[in-house]
Amino acid sequence: MFFDILPRVGLKPKEYILKFILPAFIVSLLVIVLGITYFTGYTRLIVLLLPLLLMGSAIGYPYIELDSQRQKINERLHVFITKFGVLSITDLERKHLMHLLSTEKEELGQLANESHKIYVLLKRWNQSLAESCRFLANRCPSSQFGDFLDRMAYSIDSGQELKEFLSGEQDIIMEDYSEFYKRALYSLDMFKEMYVSAVTSVSFFVTFAIIAPFLMPYDFVTMVTVALLGFILIEVLLVYAIKNKLPYDRLWHTGEKPTRIDLKLKKWLTISVLGTVILTGFLIWGKFIGGIPQIMSLPYQVLFALGVTPLAISGYIAQVEENIVIRKELNFPDFLRSLGDSVCAKGGGMTESLQYLSSNDFGPLTKDLEGLYKRVSIRIDSQKAWRYFGYDTCSYLIQLFSEMFERCTYLGGNAGEASNIIGKNFRKIINLRRSKYQNVNQFAGIMYGLAGGMALTLYASSGVASMVNGLYTSLEVPDTMLGIVNTITPGDFTLISYLIYSVLVIYSVVSGYLIKLMDGGHYQVSLLHFVIMLWVASIVGYVTEIMTEGLLGSSLPI
Repeated sequence: MFFDILPRVGLKPKEYILKFILPAFIVSLLVIVLGITYFTGYTRLIVLLLPLLLMGSAIGYPYIELDSQRQKINERLHVFITKFGVLSITDLERKHLMHLLSTEKEELGQLANESHKIYVLLKRWNQSLAESCRFLANRCPSSQFGDFLDRMAYSIDSGQELKEFLSGEQDIIMEDYSEFYKRALYSLDMFKEMYVSAVTSVSFFVTFAIIAPFLMPYDFVTMVTVALLGFILIEVLLVYAIKNKLPYDRLWHTGEKPTRIDLKLKKWLTISVLGTVILTGFLIWGKFIGGIPQIMSLPYQVLFALGVTPLAISGYIAQVEENIVIRKELNFPDFLRSLGDSVCAKGGGMTESLQYLSSNDFGPLTKDLEGLYKRVSIRIDSQKAWRYFGYDTCSYLIQLFSEMFERCTYLGGNAGEASNIIGKNFRKIINLRRSKYQNVNQFAGIMYGLAGGMALTLYASSGVASMVNGLYTSLEVPDTMLGIVNTITPGDFTLISYLIYSVLVIYSVVSGYLIKLMDGGHYQVSLLHFVIMLWVASIVGYVTEIMTEGLLGSSLPI
């Protein structure tokens, strides 16, 4: 039944009708009245289709929300099972354990809400943990989480210890997460193909917009402008679709205060932006006002690309720091297992174990370990010391899992068992990320090649249009044909060339952002990709203009 879905997304039938169905129905009636009264022809048909879209969105909202919750649960399930397994080592009361999980909204997201539901059933309705899990399993948006709850209910009824069950579930849930992650990478391949196909199709549309006015009575600049707006719309829709389908897998930390690395990146970003503004201003002044011969001889593509090149400095520095963070993550599981074994061997000597390990070589993680040891040795606030350690590494995963380890040992859990669970799951996540990084690198290569291909296609079409325009203007056309034959004025043709370059600039911006969106890294690195793609498009575009001028006799805009 349709109304059975509403409680699963936190809506009552009355609330759903008043907030979604009724407003959509009223707006649809108004649109229908306006469409019938004020519009005719195809415009009326388009307007009358809007109510169907509104009502369809209102009716489909519960299904969309349910799918969104399922996605949020599946993408955080590996964090949930790791944290649940680590906390169960502490032998906390089950009610208190579920309460702790329900408070971790930043780490667990939708799973924190599901844990809160179990906690409410335990505390307010005096249900057992097995009954609560079985009740929630039938109402959970995610089938994977529902199956986990069913298995947990069965194991508890059979008398198995909770920590033993969760220890055995680690491999099962991580395997499910691995399959979920691989499916996400497969969908990423599909989106790559969709993106390439869409960009190629829109490029063809822009090419058609350049040539079509010679054949049909349309204005050249208007056609190219409409094509440009269509290109922007398609790019935005594709980015939105990809962003909603990708699993949550960020690289950078989520600290409240900026770290030393954050301040460094912010400083270089400021320097790069100021350098771009100063250099671009100087180049524009030298070409159009100062009349510097060397600058005046530069084509506008190279001029613009040269002006924004300082942005690549901050992007490159962010890329270097990002690679360091990735190397820290590779060293973290080895450190944590060594720490857990050392603490167990020393009978709980966390400070002594950290002192010994901080003197060993763990690559770029070593400096952060020294800072962790100094904070822990002061014995003021161990929890904050570990939190700042996670922030200093700039890694979201290290921040997440190091706080899990600290919480477990603080509550009296076995450090060796905790480090073994965390280290094993952490390494599985890192291995999955390697596949994603390789996939994204392939996508970046495709984007670079597509930038050059678009520049070649668009500027070649522009050269053909310029040649045809020159042919038309050189002919003696009878007065009766003047209304049929369209030509481009020199000013309009220069504007069209600038609009073509605008398409390439927008493509470079969106593609650079999309690359970092896919790999979950620092968005400042997208500046580096943007500058590289813009240079590729600018050089290919300028060379294409030179070749078309030589072959077809078209003129170059300045």
